[in-house]
Amino acid sequence: MGKGGGAKSTTLAHLLRYWKKMGIPAVAHDADDSDKKESGSLLAWTEMLPAHGDGLGSPVYRAPAPPSLKTEADRLRPAHGLSVIDTKAWDRSKESLQYAAIRAADLLVLALYPSGMEKFRGASIIGAMDDVETMSGHRPKLVCLLTRFNPTASAADDVRKELMDEELHVLDAAIPASESKTGYAQSFGTTPKLKWESDMHKLAKELLREVAP
Repeated sequence: MGKGGGAKSTTLAHLLRYWKKMGIPAVAHDADDSDKKESGSLLAWTEMLPAHGDGLGSPVYRAPAPPSLKTEADRLRPAHGLSVIDTKAWDRSKESLQYAAIRAADLLVLALYPSGMEKFRGASIIGAMDDVETMSGHRPKLVCLLTRFNPTASAADDVRKELMDEELHVLDAAIPASESKTGYAQSFGTTPKLKWESDMHKLAKELLREVAP
């Protein structure tokens, strides 16, 4: 969850491939198509891949209307596997799919670019979690993922410390900006390449630890 352009769909596409290779069954729900007139980022990605291949390694479904999201996410979750939701840019409307995703999730991953504006947006999402807990008694576990930052700059380290000072859990794994021809940002519509002990592989392993009982 987070703003548009925060690499949420790109990250999830790569994670699905890694989890497939690691033997972890998963399904994804694309809630990134606000008007239903075109596929969201993740669905569009799968539609661009060769029909004879295995796509992103896991089924990708169009997310249902908000009231049905939790029911469908639970119904389609594989045995001993994951049911993940890819959301669009943050929308605090209580009827939105983002609110429904908070109600449905056991683990909420907040993707943040390390900036003051992003921290402000993150506070809004945490406020929505408070609303959901008040209404339903349910509060997912929250982890913060730093994305799309300059790996040679100090901003990410500064924001990481500020978030931790606020007692938020920041994942050790992080996804820096990568604009090269073989980088994450250029991988849309292709089969994600796997590289063991890369940033994405480390994230895939760390998230599995976070969801383990």
